[in-house]
Amino acid sequence: MTLTKILAAVLGFYALSSCDSADNTTRPPATIITTADFSQARVFNEEIVRGRGDTPDILEPEPTTAVSDMESTYNYILSRLAAMDQAIHRLNVGHYTLDIKVTQLLEKVSRLDNRQGDTEDAIQQVSSYCKDNRKEIGRLEGCQKGRKIGYKCVLANRVYETYADASKKCQERGGRMAMPRDRKEQEALAEYVKSVFHGNWPVWLGINDERSEGLYLFEDTTRVTYFQWRKHFLSSQPDGGKRENCVAMSSDDGDWWDTYCERRMYYLCEFDV
Repeated sequence: MTLTKILAAVLGFYALSSCDSADNTTRPPATIITTADFSQARVFNEEIVRGRGDTPDILEPEPTTAVSDMESTYNYILSRLAAMDQAIHRLNVGHYTLDIKVTQLLEKVSRLDNRQGDTEDAIQQVSSYCKDNRKEIGRLEGCQKGRKIGYKCVLANRVYETYADASKKCQERGGRMAMPRDRKEQEALAEYVKSVFHGNWPVWLGINDERSEGLYLFEDTTRVTYFQWRKHFLSSQPDGGKRENCVAMSSDDGDWWDTYCERRMYYLCEFDV
């Protein structure tokens, strides 16, 4: 029951009471309803309601302006986006710093490459100088320790080498394997070898027919025109055919023999004076 209905009921009851009184007594002047009457009526209404055990009407407070769930989600997303933006910014700064460091590192590597190239050039120059010095020392040693024969010096080497290795050793020392080109050189060379190697020792000469069987060439690829092959009724040289393609001198008599190029023996180097 609302407050308006209660007030209407009170006014109606008051009017009926007034009518009953008018029938018995003189009619009084009209009653004026004041604010105090309304207050008393309201208090009376609340007492009646409490007496009946009813619950009075309670006016709910108006809702406040709290942030809704959608707004909270929106704000959360914005905060996460802001955090991501900061992280991306830090990554960009780190990438930029790393890029600078990589560029600096590449510049250092480039400078190191240039220095390495300069060092390699210097090493090659030193190696070239060493080779030239070794050749000059070998030539001087050949003429000092060996024997001068015409316009060249000949040096005997008491080291066992194959034909190819002996040729390489002579070239490294600035010379080449001995190449007697005529009888005079052959006789002088045979005498020198006999004085160095006592007994019968084979010694490499710079002569072979590896390019073509029977075509004997010196180390400088010029053709051999003078030969000092061993001649004997039991064994005449050359007799090795395609198996024996390199020539050696016997130290006891100076005769030539064809033999295996892989055989290891002493060798002779010659140097220009």
